[in-house]
Amino acid sequence: MKLIQQTPGCSDFDLVLGKRAAPAFRVLLPERIVSAGSTLVAPSHTVPGEWAFTLAGARGEFAPSPLVRVVVGIECGEAEIRVDIEFINTSPRVLSSVTADFCAAVNHLPGAPGWCNRDFIPSVPLDRGLQGRYWYEKVTPHGLKALTAEGWVAMHPCPAHPDADAVGEYEWTLSPRTDAHACAARSADGSLLFFQAWDAPCRHIGPFPGNACMHLVPLVAELIEPEKTATIRGRIGILRGDWQALAGKINAELPAPAPTG
Repeated sequence: MKLIQQTPGCSDFDLVLGKRAAPAFRVLLPERIVSAGSTLVAPSHTVPGEWAFTLAGARGEFAPSPLVRVVVGIECGEAEIRVDIEFINTSPRVLSSVTADFCAAVNHLPGAPGWCNRDFIPSVPLDRGLQGRYWYEKVTPHGLKALTAEGWVAMHPCPAHPDADAVGEYEWTLSPRTDAHACAARSADGSLLFFQAWDAPCRHIGPFPGNACMHLVPLVAELIEPEKTATIRGRIGILRGDWQALAGKINAELPAPAPTG
């Protein structure tokens, strides 16, 4: 696996699997950080930091806000990355209800160069808007699910009538339920699942027609005291198999966290 940092120094990676020419997926680690309902920083993945790369992965540190410093560790596997992320409170006050929004996409448009994973978007031109519409109307109504205490549940806000013209380009819906800990999208032929999973209770965000991406919002910590650290761990990758196989893998490696509230 190869990590590509299209924007130098930033926590935004394209992942190339094996000997494939084009990347398989993109991750923003994270895109947004929120405390007690107020955004600390967004977009956090555009803030450069200090990174060190090895054959096994990467480790980086950046300060997207005066209130928080983030340390990201990435370990590369054959078809997935294992991630641990530290959130360090650099403010003089307690940070409460800290969450992070993680974006994982099957394209990077526009990019340098732009690309998409044709296993998931087979024939749409390399245009962010066109691919976002295809994602919203064709892929995600029944092919994007979150893994919850009840099993896999649909993430699309209107799966019976997925009309991209009826919603805003980036009009996303945050789930009221907080018991997800993974989500996944199915490939066009049904043989692959693109997933992200975390060892923390998550809300999920419904798809939108602005881009071909999926979002989970883990609870990093109820409280982070000044100068203290909260850590979450995750897996992001592609599995050849069905929903049951993916649930088994995730629950074996990152067991469902205890419910909150």
